[in-house]
Amino acid sequence: MDYEKKYDVCVFGGCALDQTYFQNEDGSFNETPDALYPGGKGANQAVAAARAGANVVFISKVGKDDIGKIIMDNLVYNRVDTKGIDYVEGIENDYSDIYIDLTDKDNEIIRHGNCIDSFSIDMIKKNKDLILNSTIIVCQLKCPIEVTEYLLDFCNKNNKKVILTPCRPLKLKGRQDLIDKVSFITCNRTECETVFGTDNYEKCVKKYPNKLIVTLGADGLIYYDGKKVIRLPRVSVEVLDTTGAGDTLAGNLAYQLSQGTNLLHALRRSMYASTMKIQKKSAQAGMPYKNELDEFMERYRNKEFEYKDEFNLACNLVRNSFFRIKSNKNLFIEVKEDKSLVTNMDVDTEKYIVSEIKKKYPKDNFITEESIPNGKLTDRTWVIDAIDGTTQFINGSDEWGIQLAFYDKGSTKFAVIYIPVRGEFYYACEGKGAFFNNNKLFRDKDTRPLKQCIVEFSGSIEKEIGSKINAYIKLHDKGERLVADFKYINTSCIAFTDVAKGIVSALILSSKKLWNVMPGMLICREAGINIYPMDFSKRLTLITSNKEIKKQLIG
Repeated sequence: MDYEKKYDVCVFGGCALDQTYFQNEDGSFNETPDALYPGGKGANQAVAAARAGANVVFISKVGKDDIGKIIMDNLVYNRVDTKGIDYVEGIENDYSDIYIDLTDKDNEIIRHGNCIDSFSIDMIKKNKDLILNSTIIVCQLKCPIEVTEYLLDFCNKNNKKVILTPCRPLKLKGRQDLIDKVSFITCNRTECETVFGTDNYEKCVKKYPNKLIVTLGADGLIYYDGKKVIRLPRVSVEVLDTTGAGDTLAGNLAYQLSQGTNLLHALRRSMYASTMKIQKKSAQAGMPYKNELDEFMERYRNKEFEYKDEFNLACNLVRNSFFRIKSNKNLFIEVKEDKSLVTNMDVDTEKYIVSEIKKKYPKDNFITEESIPNGKLTDRTWVIDAIDGTTQFINGSDEWGIQLAFYDKGSTKFAVIYIPVRGEFYYACEGKGAFFNNNKLFRDKDTRPLKQCIVEFSGSIEKEIGSKINAYIKLHDKGERLVADFKYINTSCIAFTDVAKGIVSALILSSKKLWNVMPGMLICREAGINIYPMDFSKRLTLITSNKEIKKQLIG
């Protein structure tokens, strides 16, 4: 039977209440907890995945008492689907005493209770549809081993991807049969050494390519991609509490993998999420929501960037602009002198962005599509297209965006493109690279043969029509086209991001309007994509990293 994927992530694991003690300056701990937080590895991973953006279902067991009510309310608050939880009388909920060291903020955990010890195979049998309806499964080794064995066997037989965090590592030691049935193992140093009997982490991960991921605290993490050992350095911040850092990584990793993100990008983002967590006390309080993580990654990557304040403002304004557009229910459409369409949303959004920038940078200059189209490009100039693709916006298409670039001292310093209906956020900072949803873009080589390449044209369809026909003919031989297909897209932000992502191999551009081209040009350039004037016309621009297309069009 084929199951429709209803859930991104299914977590099988336990819940607990964390009684947290923070060490005093004299080295002592208070007799009573300094704080009470809902926790437990299973619950932590479920909450981390849900805040990351996942649709999460949780299979667990919770005792029906005061602690249980706190646990259940917290899961519901964090939008975790609890239909897989047995909420039963007469079982003592698990709780933990967590002692946070004053110096290194590491933790010692003393566990109590027996709820997770009562987990049974029947929990899996009863909730098998929840597992089968999920893209990826997350589990640990805290419950009875026969339950984990049954779960892994069930997932293996049904081709379900599983992330295992071996928090009871002795249960996995010598169990190659279980290791073979999981897709990913995320463990810390101690867990790795216990399971695999070595502290040679590099040698260890080489035995399990794209499976074994070892977190090394201040040294980041390590895994083997099948060709080389990948070491991702720690994101350096002030540490307040490491409790739940591994769970945050596992939950975020599960969500990213469920969305088809490759392992390297998924781990990078998950490490940033874990970094945000360790800056706050308790396991769950610091687990970031998706938007918080995006903003943190953008700020952190560019913390040494000369224009970091301007860049952060731009990112916030572009995102806020979409919320303003969504909340405005009245749409008015007019025809401009050049026969193109404009809406009240274009005008209002542009005014909002400009006015907010002027509050902080009153002496800066602007070039905008609607109100300042003839502005001069001088030092500290903001170039803004409040809605790129107005016709598409009017017609309810997803092919429109908000884009902005900042120019100073002779070059474009940063650019932002937001395609909100698709949930796509692009940015580039000069010398810092280009990013798509915080994954780095790098397209310096496109080795696809011509017959597999798509070539895109952008700019008004009538503009430079003779030059476009000439370019079109050059990609033919005796009437037969040399490439797989041609596309025409009038929305600049879509055209540029298509080539930046590699959806098309080349973009032939006719527009010269700065608000159309400046953001996309920087993103493509920082992604390693070449930009050429097309010599036969002097009117078109070719953007490609495919040598064969360049050869056909330029020589």
